[in-house]
Amino acid sequence: MEGQGGLGRRMNIAVDVSSTAGFRTGTEEYIEGLVFGLHRVGLGVVGVGRETQALVPDKPRLGLPLRASPSLWRKWWWEYLAIRHVPRDVDVLHIPFLAHPTARLAIPSVVTVHDLIPFRLASYRKNLKERQYFRHVERALPFADRLVAISEATRQDMVELFPALAGKVSVIPNGVHPDYFQDVDGERISQVLRRYGLRQRPRLLYVGGYDDRKNVPLLIRAIREVFQHRRDGELVLVGAQDNLVIRRLVAELGLETRVAVTPFVSRNELVALYNSADLFVYPSRYEGFGLPPAQALVVGVPVIASDIPALREVISDYGVLVSPDAQDGWVDAIQRSMDTPATLHKMVVEGQLYAERFSWERVAAAYVTVYRLAIEGRR
Repeated sequence: MEGQGGLGRRMNIAVDVSSTAGFRTGTEEYIEGLVFGLHRVGLGVVGVGRETQALVPDKPRLGLPLRASPSLWRKWWWEYLAIRHVPRDVDVLHIPFLAHPTARLAIPSVVTVHDLIPFRLASYRKNLKERQYFRHVERALPFADRLVAISEATRQDMVELFPALAGKVSVIPNGVHPDYFQDVDGERISQVLRRYGLRQRPRLLYVGGYDDRKNVPLLIRAIREVFQHRRDGELVLVGAQDNLVIRRLVAELGLETRVAVTPFVSRNELVALYNSADLFVYPSRYEGFGLPPAQALVVGVPVIASDIPALREVISDYGVLVSPDAQDGWVDAIQRSMDTPATLHKMVVEGQLYAERFSWERVAAAYVTVYRLAIEGRR
């Protein structure tokens, strides 16, 4: 059986779910998909780090109740002290984010490295607490039995920044939740569009964060130039409603009627928004993977994204890549895509077939191999 891992019985994995609060971040989305996939390939999975630890892979948020994000003190206490006492009746502890105690654990451990943003970009380690935290991460990672980079681009960052760890790193791409692979009822889409007042076509969609590296202001300025030459179309910025910088820029450029900002939305609503979109745009300057473009490929939405290593890897030949700093290039790519949508049809159809590699069942099967390596390394 796939889930036996050479043990003669079902392999049991403990997954650290301590960081989960509302499953709005990429890491939380990853944890939910990972647990879903591990169950599908026959592994036993238990959650550790939450008061309620029973995980239900087919329910939103794995059946865990909503809660406030843990305090910094509690986060540190768990990641560097309490997790050392993880139950010993499991075969592997999987820490699905960049953390590990500064000690070898009683059972094999696997750490997922989503990106090395804090080590690559100085703006993400401005204060003393952040610098101390990531110095601790650097000291702790060698104690993990195996490391998983979610892209070759992230693996290359690992090799460059932590060359001594290169032999422990496996590359397994991120997965896309099965909800994105399903057909969506037209009435459900219409309800979501009415809820957020979305009426114009073609509809451009952005999903992601709004920190500096995401480069959303460039996208907004580019879309202003596009909209100056056409009377139709709208840009939807998901999750930007509470971002004052973005909302002020939209107002300053006179785009209030053409750029819609929404609050954070549920996955159910997000899938509907993807299915309503004519074009997905993603101008990020740095990514460890790029989950939203992968989601767009799965749904069958044409993608324009930044020409950076991780996104080249995710999108391959099934999207349009533009330099993240070339505003004119973004204007041109958006205009051409809106003016001649038929030219993207073949790319979209083939892109959906390619995107099947992002199903969590396929991704989880690759984790079985990594768990085996971690176990064998202890023998």
